Amino acid sequence: MDQQASIQHIQHITYSTKYSDDTYEYRHVVLPSQLTAIVPRHLLAEHEWRSLGLQQSRGWIHYGFYAPEPNVLLFRRKLPTQQPGEEGGTVTAIDAGAAAPPAAGTATASTNTTEFT
Repeated sequence: MDQQASIQHIQHITYSTKYSDDTYEYRHVVLPSQLTAIVPRHLLAEHEWRSLGLQQSRGWIHYGFYAPEPNVLLFRRKLPTQQPGEEGGTVTAIDAGAAAPPAAGTATASTNTTEFT
């Protein structure tokens, strides 16, 4: 893929708004369908999804694919935690690297790939 084509694909990457539960903040990223063929079908390390042109702040973990649309990647990161005795919305720590079991209602395949239908 030449540099001009790569720039065009990056311009067409769509990022969802963030949504959350009690533990994680989530977002999904829609890649141009032309990139689907080059996206590995395993969970991507940060350097892999960044090499595809994705731009997100630190702490986002690729945790699955949306099966009906293989160009949709699912990301999550731990919500900030408060230290005991702190009040208000002060962010004191983010545990982005911790592995956790999938959220309720998710399915994990033995190939280390999570798909949602």
